[in-house]
This record gives sequence, C-alpha cells and structure tokens, in this order.
Amino acid sequence: MRILVSFITFLILATTGFAEPQRIISLAPSVTEAVYYLGAIDRLVAVSNYCKWPQEVTKKPKAGGMMDPSYEKILSLKPDLVIISKDVTPKEVYNRLVELGIKVHVYAPETLKNMPDELIRLGIAIGKEREAKIVAREFKESIKKIKKPFNGQRALFVIWAEPLTVAGKSSHINEVMNLLGLKNIAETSSINIETVIKLNPEIIFFGAGHKTVYERLILKLKDTNAFKKGNIYFISDKIYHLSPRIIEGIREMAGVKIKN
Repeated sequence: MRILVSFITFLILATTGFAEPQRIISLAPSVTEAVYYLGAIDRLVAVSNYCKWPQEVTKKPKAGGMMDPSYEKILSLKPDLVIISKDVTPKEVYNRLVELGIKVHVYAPETLKNMPDELIRLGIAIGKEREAKIVAREFKESIKKIKKPFNGQRALFVIWAEPLTVAGKSSHINEVMNLLGLKNIAETSSINIETVIKLNPEIIFFGAGHKTVYERLILKLKDTNAFKKGNIYFISDKIYHLSPRIIEGIREMAGVKIKN
C-alpha cells in the first residue's frame, strides 16, 4: 500500500511542477517576449544575441544567434527546453538540437490570426496553459478594438535601407497594414528605388534601424508623395515580433497623423 501511495504521489508531481521546464533557452526575440507575457521570464537561463526586451533579459547569458546558436553554450547551461522561432531559425538548427538530445519547441505564429493558438501551444509546452489562454483571449480582444484610421492610402514599410528590404504581401506587417486600412505597394520584400518612385506611396514607414542609413534612403525618395507631403514615419521594433507586444506597435502605426 505504501509503495502504491508513493507511486501515485510521484505521478502527481511529475504531471505538475516537476514536469514543467525550469531551464529554458529562447533563441528569438518573439519567443522571449511571449515567454515574458506568459509569466515565465524567470525560467530563461539564456537568450539569443538579439533579445533586448524586456530590459532584464539583457543581463542573461547569450546563446548565440537565431540562425547560428552556440551549441557548446547551450549544452553547458543544461536546458530542459530550447524554444526556437519557425520564421528565423533554420531547420538545420532544430535538427542539430534534437541530435544533441535537447527538447525543442517551435514557436510558429506566422500571422496575427494564428498567434493566439501559438501562444496556447507555447503555454502548454512551458506549463503555463492557463496564463496563455488568458493572454490569447486578451490579444484577440485587443485586435478587435483596433480602429481603421486609414482609407486605402498606398503605403510602404521599410525594414532596412541598404540593401532596400521592405514588408511584402506575405509578411505579418502587411497584415497589420491591411488591418489599419492601408494598401501595401510592395509585392515582395525586395524592391528597387525606381519602382518605389513609380508606385509613388503616399505614406512610408521606417522600422527601427540605423538613422544615418535611413536618411540617405529618404533623400532618394524625394519624388514620392510621401516625401513631398511629409508623410514619413519611424516605427519602433515593437511591430517586428509576433508576440503580444505587437499590439503596441500596431497602435503606434495607427496613431500617426498623415498630412493631405
């Protein structure tokens, strides 16, 4: 009887706290942000070189890049879960981590629409399902409350200036632009200056980046309506990552006051 009680106790513990990963490594900013919103930031024993928010993660050990992590560093930290982002981490990295005997969770919110489900999947993986369901519900409600401040204006979102990289139709930023009532002039992430001038956007957004590089690009776009009317706006990196924090970035874009 005593053995049976001990076994049942073990099963209970194994399916509660002891089953939850306590040493997590995040290999992408979107993952780190999502883990924060689920209330498990204290379990991160390392993050990628690109994880800058929240501020406290800048003091955590670095596990390398999103595409080229340091396997030696990861192994030394003895994680019970490594979380990667599908959109930035190559399959080769996933395969190598698995080969090393490391448990891996793939965070894969490719759109605003499927992000709530991905948050719940992440919550289950780290033992925060209840919290994840709450965050997912709040995210859906926040999206519904976003008003459409624009009326079909042609727009361009520049991610990087040299080489010129923009948000194409398959990006989540394009989804944000549609949500706000903007028409994205870019079909793909690659576009040249001549095409931008020809398509003549009325609004140009610049994502977080190097100011001097952007200034050089802005001068090249002086023949666009966006430049002539002063409809050029800088948006923080909150818009870049598919985590609940993106709501702040969407509100930031929605809040710009365009000049006619």
